[in-house]
Amino acid sequence: MRFKIEPDSINFDEMKSKLETKFPDYKFKVRQKNFLVAAKSGTVGTNILLRKNKLIVVGNFPSTGATMIFMLLVILLGFLIPIIVYLIVFQSKMKKLEKEISDYLAEEYGLQK
Repeated sequence: MRFKIEPDSINFDEMKSKLETKFPDYKFKVRQKNFLVAAKSGTVGTNILLRKNKLIVVGNFPSTGATMIFMLLVILLGFLIPIIVYLIVFQSKMKKLEKEISDYLAEEYGLQK
């Protein structure tokens, strides 16, 4: 989910601490500057990317290892089977987490979807 924001209106460290307070069951890890990963489990997570003019929240695998394993399965098994498994098993959980976090951020910072 993408949100347009005023330039530099959200402080990354403040946003991280608010998320950690609101969602104590999730693990939050900074992957790069202004790039936060929220992990609900080893296979369900959300990437939160803060840019100058936008905030992006996208459901994804929480670790690079899980992403690499998924890509390896796509290469070894072909495209169709891993994508079907992804859609059935993972996508709904990732979208639910993405919506939960993006709804909180929209409410906390008064953002329009």
